[in-house]
Parts: sequence; C-alpha cells; structure tokens
Amino acid sequence: MPEPETAPMPPKDDRLDAVIQALRLMIETQNTHSQMLARLIELATPSEESPFEESLAEIAGALRDQTTALLQIGTTLDGLGAEVEAGVMRGLATALEPGDEATQQEAGEG
Repeated sequence: MPEPETAPMPPKDDRLDAVIQALRLMIETQNTHSQMLARLIELATPSEESPFEESLAEIAGALRDQTTALLQIGTTLDGLGAEVEAGVMRGLATALEPGDEATQQEAGEG
C-alpha cells in the first residue's frame, strides 16, 4: 500500500539561514539609524532652513521597517520548535512503521 504523501519540510538550515538573514537586515537598519541620529544631531543646531522634519520622517519609516523585520523573526522563531518537533515525530513514525517482509528479514539477519 503506498504511503500518503506529506509536504516536505524546508531543511532546518534554510530556516536558520532565514533567521540569520533577518538579523543581518536588522543590524543594517540599526546602522542606518545610527547614521540618521548623527545627522539629526548636526541638524539640531538652530537655523532658519532645517530639514529636521524630513529626517524625522525617514527615521520613523526606518523604525517601521525594523519593527516589521523583528515581528517576522518572532513569528519564525515561534513556529520553529513545533516544526522541528513535528519533523522528528514524522521521522520516528516512519522509522517505526513495519516494512515489507524482505526488509524485516534483512534487518533480522544484520
């Protein structure tokens, strides 16, 4: 009897790579924020023509992007344990399933 097909899980390395990539993007965003804050300090000196509002809008946008990235990391990490557990359980169930007689005889001889 053929076994039912299940959707293959992405390899654990792929999920880990996704988390690492998200963290790299977060670090890049934080570096950008540092540069923007340094620019804000320069712009904070009183002058008649200050692009202060524009700089604040850029910071707000960057913070929104970072928040989105952090939420995605949290979502990925929240499901990772359950995915790993499910994969282990499927592997264990497959390993414990009775095979055909030839396979069982080979296992008994080995």
